[in-house]
Amino acid sequence: MSRSEVTAVTHIDADDAGPAPLSTDDLTALEAEVAEVELLPRVDASGAAARAERLLRVARAHGLTELEMRAQLAQAEVLQRDGRLGPAGNLAQQALRWATEHGATLVLARAHYVLQRIFLDLGDLSRGLEHSLRAVELLDERASAPMRLDHLCRLGDALGLNRDVEGARRRYRESLAMAVELGDVDRELTVVNNWAYIEAQHGDAETALGLSTRLQELSAAQGRTLTLGRLDTVARALIRMGRLAEAEEVLQPATDPEFRRFDADGDAGAEGLLALVRVQRALGRLDEAQRNLDVCVGICEELGLGTLRVEAREEQAELHAAAGDFEAAFREHQAYAREALRLQSDERDARARTLQAVYETSEAQRQSLRYRELSLRDPLTGLYNRRFVDEELHLLLTAAAGRGVPVAVALLDLDHFKAVNDRCSHEVGDQVLRAVADLLEEAAAEAPEGSFAARMGGEEFLLVLAGADRAATAALLEDLCATIRAYPWSALTGDVPVTSSIGAASAPTVPVPTPAQLLSSADACLYRAKRAGRDRVVCDLV
Repeated sequence: MSRSEVTAVTHIDADDAGPAPLSTDDLTALEAEVAEVELLPRVDASGAAARAERLLRVARAHGLTELEMRAQLAQAEVLQRDGRLGPAGNLAQQALRWATEHGATLVLARAHYVLQRIFLDLGDLSRGLEHSLRAVELLDERASAPMRLDHLCRLGDALGLNRDVEGARRRYRESLAMAVELGDVDRELTVVNNWAYIEAQHGDAETALGLSTRLQELSAAQGRTLTLGRLDTVARALIRMGRLAEAEEVLQPATDPEFRRFDADGDAGAEGLLALVRVQRALGRLDEAQRNLDVCVGICEELGLGTLRVEAREEQAELHAAAGDFEAAFREHQAYAREALRLQSDERDARARTLQAVYETSEAQRQSLRYRELSLRDPLTGLYNRRFVDEELHLLLTAAAGRGVPVAVALLDLDHFKAVNDRCSHEVGDQVLRAVADLLEEAAAEAPEGSFAARMGGEEFLLVLAGADRAATAALLEDLCATIRAYPWSALTGDVPVTSSIGAASAPTVPVPTPAQLLSSADACLYRAKRAGRDRVVCDLV
């Protein structure tokens, strides 16, 4: 297909298209340009938007519905990249339904491709992975090599974000080989960057560093300047290796207003500045860190970058603490906690509105149930939260009493947890809380049906055991205490130990205690466990 043929089609308008069918040459040219525009949003979203709109009108005027749907999906991808997830998802769902009804496998693959990115942006990693797998599986022989590469690389992203690092590596290797064979430097840079990011976040630090070095070398060889997003990837790898001074040097362009102005990530360099601030704080360069944080905060407030603004508040608290101003650190941390909670609520509402736009009414109702479930979950650990406990425990006690089966509640508190946050960092503390949550989930899974784990707040957890007798409950809790003690914490906390104190109480079936009474009994046992020296279980089981 010559370029002149494709260009000829660009002059066709819906108003000019009569009922007569297109000539074979015009139809071939139209198909070729649609295929070209499908690959365009990744590198030129604004150019893709205008061309996709015109191609959609031409295809619709001539009754070429499959080409119309493919152009519509290019529009949807542009909207997704602009952050307009609701309209993007609605267009993609329309194409998905049409393709399913008509057996149009290429349209089906492209619809899954667009929906994958939307769900990853919404934070629904598992749903994003489902769509990504289908997007790769459904590609037919009409898909070009660059399209196959894009789908495969995006599957690598989804696998990596779902912590299947080995699965991600396999897809990245295939994608990278395809990019090199095609001589497509843009796609090669994308694959190397994404792979390095996943390794730095969830994989191997040495591999991340090697990939980030390749990213720099390839960019330099092509005379290209790395964007702030890609510089951040390089810095993450260096930070994982403890090479903070080099990470600081890599992130220095974030301090240049001219460089930030051309940032392609849409946050005007705020995220790059925040990464630099964290590195400078770790290096003890507190004055420079404060100046850069002030600029970052200004950008966040000017552009309404709520998530980054909350992260900046947390970093401000850390800077105050590093400078020894603990009163200011405490005040800032309080402000951070308030804004973080408000942001979580706002984000949950925004997701619900987006899903309402993406789906028809029946599907939106199903999704609203999913978001109610999210509202009952602790965002850090994924365990149920205090709101769920308040709703569920009363029902469980009443139902258990009716069946004549016991219910025990165990309050678990991590011993001297402040030492983990103070000596290691709050980030390490969060990782410890997540690891303990996983151990509690495993314990609940081994208990009778109806048992569950929850986070009550801070470092205090709850394990509700339904239907286990006194001996089984005591044995399970002793095993849990020992498992936490024996967990390989040194990889996270170094020489700071992590142990737990557990207080447990069970409910008589008559009279049925209130949740408050049962929790109070468990709390008294927890207090006795701590008074007796911690790292132990104290039970009051009937």
